[in-house]
Amino acid sequence: MPVFTLNVNVSLSAEKKTELLKELSTVIGKLLGKPEMYMCIHVNADQAISFAGTTEPAGFAVLKSIGGVGSSAQNNKISAAVFPIIEKHLGIPGNRLYIEFFNLGAADIAFNGQTFA
Repeated sequence: MPVFTLNVNVSLSAEKKTELLKELSTVIGKLLGKPEMYMCIHVNADQAISFAGTTEPAGFAVLKSIGGVGSSAQNNKISAAVFPIIEKHLGIPGNRLYIEFFNLGAADIAFNGQTFA
């Protein structure tokens, strides 16, 4: 059930967006130890975002998961894998991107008509 939402102020072609979605889904799923069938990746391109007072390429992301996030070691491991993917596909350097991590309880998210609890 991991959900990764990425908001960026750059444009993406449909082809580039598909490539980015697939790579993020595969990499984050493996890092979290979650089946890809539960992965949800959401990319919002062309957003109005200012970072450090400029509108140069930038973004922010949120990763929510039942487990797999929350510890400094795990969040750093995910960051080390995800930041280069975003820079490769979008040209956004690591010093212009934030990722927030949220560890959800199984009762806090539903799928197919019921929570994971």
